Amino acid sequence: MNSFHVLDYLFFFFPFLIIFLILYRFRAKNNSTKEYFQAEGSLNWFVAGTAMVATTFAADTPLAVTEIIRTQGISGNWIWWYMAVGGFVTVFFFSKLWKRSGASTDLELIQIRYSGKEAEFLRGFKAFVIGLLLNLVILGWVNLAMLKILPVFFPSINSALVLIFLLLFGVIYTAIAGLRGISYIDVFQFFLAWIGCILFAYFALQLPSIGGLENLKSHLPKDKILFFPNGENGSLPWDHFLILLTVLWWSSWYPGSEPGGGGYIAQRILATKNESAALKGSLWFVIAHYFVRPWPWILVALVSLVLYTSLSEIESGKGFLMVLQEGMPNGMKGLMLSAFLAAYLSTLATHLNWGASYLVNDLWKPFTTEKKSDIYFVKVSYLIQLLTAILSFFLAVYGMDTIKGAWVFLLEASSGIGFVLIVRWYFWRISAWTEILALILSPILYIVYSHLLHFPFPYSILYTSISSAMILLLSTYLLPNTKKDILYSFYETTKPPHFFWRGFFSENPEYKQSVYPNHIVVSLMGTIFGLSFIFGGLYTIQCLFWNEGEIRFGILFFLIGLLGLIFSVQKIQSKSKP
Repeated sequence: MNSFHVLDYLFFFFPFLIIFLILYRFRAKNNSTKEYFQAEGSLNWFVAGTAMVATTFAADTPLAVTEIIRTQGISGNWIWWYMAVGGFVTVFFFSKLWKRSGASTDLELIQIRYSGKEAEFLRGFKAFVIGLLLNLVILGWVNLAMLKILPVFFPSINSALVLIFLLLFGVIYTAIAGLRGISYIDVFQFFLAWIGCILFAYFALQLPSIGGLENLKSHLPKDKILFFPNGENGSLPWDHFLILLTVLWWSSWYPGSEPGGGGYIAQRILATKNESAALKGSLWFVIAHYFVRPWPWILVALVSLVLYTSLSEIESGKGFLMVLQEGMPNGMKGLMLSAFLAAYLSTLATHLNWGASYLVNDLWKPFTTEKKSDIYFVKVSYLIQLLTAILSFFLAVYGMDTIKGAWVFLLEASSGIGFVLIVRWYFWRISAWTEILALILSPILYIVYSHLLHFPFPYSILYTSISSAMILLLSTYLLPNTKKDILYSFYETTKPPHFFWRGFFSENPEYKQSVYPNHIVVSLMGTIFGLSFIFGGLYTIQCLFWNEGEIRFGILFFLIGLLGLIFSVQKIQSKSKP
């Protein structure tokens, strides 16, 4: 073991004692799939929102951020900061719609929104592809991060063996906890990991070879501390920056930032106790994810850039961890090991539970011919989680090199899917056939633009997104429509903005259109104010750290965004009251 002090052991084991106590208190009864996968729809906004951000705070995230910063500097973070656009759109436009749907998983929405055998096929196909294949890719890069992390703490122990133990522990912990227990443990794990990274960043800046922020700045190339990209010296090009902000947020499927919500974000929204909790929980998630967490990672990544100048791209993420070897105070290694394991287990547990919910609720249950009890399906989920863990281990060991590379691949390969996931709430002509076509088009167009025509990232995504959107819109007038009674039931259940559904009711006058509160303008304002708050806040911190830039503009946008967010949330909630 890598020179652990008694305080390291204390800081490592004590948090896990807390986790076991929380697990015992909030363990699942496991009597029903609704309890096991949805916590009976009883989570409050803070637990649900913190559980979302804890899942995205995986062990791989600081390493991926380090890989980005070592190549493109601070401005390279726009490769994921842009996702805040889709995050706020989910908060203000879709969180309440998801909660009203009453679905158990976001894939169940398919049979609430569409009709026919095509809807059954789409639900089962997506359950297999997302719940198993894409979930394996996600867990693969999370496991890959742990394979990079473990040698720093245990250089003399085979990392693969330690990972096997962690996966086994994660499977058992997930089976016992269910979504309710996982969510409450996530709250503790998030704050443990976040506080650990803040302390890590503070002590990294105090290292004698760094000597504080000012000295760190003097050792860094100017382009590495740019907040906005300038397109020079390895910085993110301006055209890439604009494509990220205007296209990617609505076009690409990505875990935690699915267009229109979805995945484990929708799972936690559906697990909230009411529409207000759904709105507030998803809002807290976006704020914590994009504003509260990033700066400690950024600072440590910059420190690693000064200390370790010759790391290869594949090894660059390890720079974050190598800083731990540079004279940290006693206890810091134990705390950071605990923080990384907490982040890893949080993400592992959520993805095992979420993936099993798809394969059980949306694939196994609807297509089984025999009537089985809920307890049977919960037991099936245990087996699915074990197999998922095993397969993800082999993928990490033999199938991946860099975490950032897996991120970019997923963004490119899914860039024709997001359009339908948003528009299906508003345009009644979207059918299951449209969504099936989107799933076929996306990888085909990706291969054409990226591999045959050799368009670089993100132009491959730009052309794939626009081409697929045009084809999909035209196809809605050629492909069969959803049954009228299903569309009417969906409208009455989820209550989307009535303005966009006037076409359905004008073509089908036998159905009378109910008019529900229209939040379009306020939702748009909330999204803009939210982005002002997040990006203004990030920029203000940038100005404070490096003593340069227009801090007054950062503060102005931050305060306007804060006040606007408060106003928008209150306005939406007041309009929703009968």
